[in-house]
Amino acid sequence: MGPGAATGTVTSMPDGDAGAHGPSDDHPSSADAFARLAASEPVPLDRAALAIAAHCREDPVDESAALAELDRLGAAVREPTPDAVVDLLFDQEGFGPNRGGFADPANSYLDLVVSRRLGIPITLAVVTIEVARRAGVVLHGVGMPGHFLVGTPDPEVFIDAFDGCIIDRAGAAAIFARFESRQAFDDSFLRPTPAETILLRMLNNLRTVHMRRPDSPPMLAVLELLTRLGDCPPEEFIRLGQALSALGRPDEGARSLESAAERFGGSAADQLNNAALRLWAQLN
Repeated sequence: MGPGAATGTVTSMPDGDAGAHGPSDDHPSSADAFARLAASEPVPLDRAALAIAAHCREDPVDESAALAELDRLGAAVREPTPDAVVDLLFDQEGFGPNRGGFADPANSYLDLVVSRRLGIPITLAVVTIEVARRAGVVLHGVGMPGHFLVGTPDPEVFIDAFDGCIIDRAGAAAIFARFESRQAFDDSFLRPTPAETILLRMLNNLRTVHMRRPDSPPMLAVLELLTRLGDCPPEEFIRLGQALSALGRPDEGARSLESAAERFGGSAADQLNNAALRLWAQLN
């Protein structure tokens, strides 16, 4: 169980959402709960994002309060259109970017984004998608490099949740050019992004925030969740092993690497087993 699992627990989890491999069926770890939500079809993006907060933060996460506020916002949308969602969230409710504290981990925790009305592009996008879903508007994530967007039923219309406005394809390309000057814009950047990939990107953002302290409990918690995702690369398992070792738990790191090697096979398995051997050597 990760550092956030003991104290940063979800205070309310509906029946049927318990993790399959927790300490018991009635009391799964927060990492197990996240893994089960991330593997659901469809992925309940709101609750999976809240599970990230529950595992990675030490203070309790009131899931019920956050979901209730998303419900209230969804019910307040005046009509089932993307414009009405944007008007409610960004003009009436005051959601917006945390420009002065972009590296604040709170920007990646959905419950705090909802309560503080501040976030980064991807978490503001999750709020937009989930409020829209409750209002009967089907939106989706668009994982454009450098700046996460929200897609609408019209393939030429997008929402920039960071600036709280509707944009077109040219507007998306202009945003991309501000952040990615080394490569040309490609229309493939505007394809819908699956929910599991959204969770992966959220966790990658948190990992970047905590990279200055790779031996910190929050960094370990983020890596524990990253390695629960199906498309997690082998490198993240190596980082998890290193983080466990830095916290004085090289044996746990080595075992996690050996388990990952069985999962991947091939050259990746060799890389992971070699990393495990290096950790076992610390105990000799």
